Amino acid sequence: MARAPRRTAALGPLLPVTTVAGAGMTLWNRRLTARLRRRAVVAEAVAELSHRALAADEPDALLREALRVAVDVTGADYGTAVRRLPDGGMRVAQELGPEPLPPGTILPVAPQRSYVMRIVETGEPFVSADLRTDTRVTPPVPLLSRGVVSGLAVPVRGGQAVMGVLAVHSRRRRTFGADDTDAVCQLAAVVATAWEQAEQRERLGHQALHDPLTGLPNRTLFLDRLDHALTRRPPPGQPAQGADVAVVLIDLDDFKAVNDTFGHAAGDHLLTVAAGRFHDVVRPQDTIARLGGDEFALLCDPIPDEAAAVRLAHRLRAACAEPVTAGGSNLVLSASFGVTWTGGTPTDVRTAAGLLGEADAALYGAKESGRGRVQVFDEGLRRSTRRRRQLESELEESLANGEFRLHYQPVRRVGDLGVAGVEALVRWQHPGRGLLAPGHFIPTAERAGLLVPLGEWVLRTACERAATWQHDRALTPSVPWVSVNVSPRQLDDPRLPDTVAAVLASTGLEPGRLALELTESAILAGDDDHHTALSRLRETGVLLFLDDFGTGYSSLTHLTQLPIHAVKIDRSFVAGLPGNRRSAAVVSSLVSLGAALDLDVVAEGVETVHQLDALRSMRCPAVQGFLLDRPGPEPVLGARTLPSSG
Repeated sequence: MARAPRRTAALGPLLPVTTVAGAGMTLWNRRLTARLRRRAVVAEAVAELSHRALAADEPDALLREALRVAVDVTGADYGTAVRRLPDGGMRVAQELGPEPLPPGTILPVAPQRSYVMRIVETGEPFVSADLRTDTRVTPPVPLLSRGVVSGLAVPVRGGQAVMGVLAVHSRRRRTFGADDTDAVCQLAAVVATAWEQAEQRERLGHQALHDPLTGLPNRTLFLDRLDHALTRRPPPGQPAQGADVAVVLIDLDDFKAVNDTFGHAAGDHLLTVAAGRFHDVVRPQDTIARLGGDEFALLCDPIPDEAAAVRLAHRLRAACAEPVTAGGSNLVLSASFGVTWTGGTPTDVRTAAGLLGEADAALYGAKESGRGRVQVFDEGLRRSTRRRRQLESELEESLANGEFRLHYQPVRRVGDLGVAGVEALVRWQHPGRGLLAPGHFIPTAERAGLLVPLGEWVLRTACERAATWQHDRALTPSVPWVSVNVSPRQLDDPRLPDTVAAVLASTGLEPGRLALELTESAILAGDDDHHTALSRLRETGVLLFLDDFGTGYSSLTHLTQLPIHAVKIDRSFVAGLPGNRRSAAVVSSLVSLGAALDLDVVAEGVETVHQLDALRSMRCPAVQGFLLDRPGPEPVLGARTLPSSG
């Protein structure tokens, strides 16, 4: 009854089965280990590349590394990254493999069932064991011509849309599995991050160097390109040999009038149209930039001679001729041009700042000559520029040396010719040229940025003098107020209201005894900051006068909205009295309007008894002019007696 043979018989068949099972488990373990190892490789690569992608560090190098990992883990022959273009086309961003297509190669897109467009449009991965016979897509010639058979392509998804395609391809027939698809998808996500970060950096870089309104290069980029162009020039005294450049400064004529009359939206439209027209005229190698406001600049690099630069400036001027529709009206666009050329004085050391200064001097000359002019910087302008710079230097020193003086001109009531107030007028006691009126130095002071400190000196000095009149008991009646002129540049200074309040406090002058005279063009500039400054100034208790009334834009429409106390009728209207009927009608209307709005009215520039009598007949409240008083350091504060014209 032995059982051993049965046991042996039972074990015999089991040995081969156990051996096969063990071999299968070993193969399965090897495959599992390989899959895990591949996943680890992908995870490690994705982690490292993701960090680099967020930093937008060398996106091209990152793309090559991502393709290398994709090829290695899938066992493919090719790795290809395709970037979608704004016009819908496709270009090769990078490719690895035999006979790779160079970056930038434009791929032909099949009109139907395009391989890459399928991935872009569906946003889903695509796997094909044989692209030669796959009916879902048109055979991709660039791949098949290099022996590709099988392919795996996945979308590179950005935040808003599919940015491109990441693909691997094989020259032998094979089936890419789920692990392959997952690995390439992870790498595609890294590529998408790198591309998005690179685009963001490019946008920020573009914004830093371009004007947001027109899209043109801004001052920073213009100066950089000008500096770069000048570095190519040979040392002074040597022939330039085609390395000469020209700079053209462009300023739109009467641009403020557009803003004042039609609003800032119309002004912005005008700037955009001008930028587009200028861009269409200049040569491809030139740089047209917007420096700020209504000022543009052109760098002609290179330029054969000055005449070529002038011809280009005239073409720009001609481009302005066609009317522009803005604010519901057709406006004629006009501009002035200042031109300078490096070849004019080859021995000079040229700098970007120097060239801009020359072009600015030429532009200033063009605008002084009238609108729509082209002015070239020449020896005459060079001499005047030197004089202006010398004057600027002297002006800076004059403030420290105490060379400025105040003269005073009374404003008188028409009825009894008593003093209604006194205007303070600045003079410069130049050490070599004697006493200079404002017209000889104020424009230069404005260009040199000296108006704000000079204006503060005038304000403080006038208030100190007026404070003595305020407390002088022998002065009967006392001077009601003293006025000082405030320039548009001072009105731009946000510290002006605080400066006025501080000066009043330190001098002890009552606020109602100080009047600030502002030009109509400055007040009506349409700038909200200006209106805020006016409101703050009025809150201090000072008086606000509108100077040169009638010479600006939209006077009557804005007059009721401005926080002013008085208007001063410009001398150009008074000069025509009494014989000029139009001047008489304007002055009479302005006097009546002032009375209706409860505003004091002062007629400036009264020089004859006939003018005074005409103003009396119009019931103008107050006058000012040489007939009654000339400005001087000691004003005549008593009443005047003049004979009637009869």
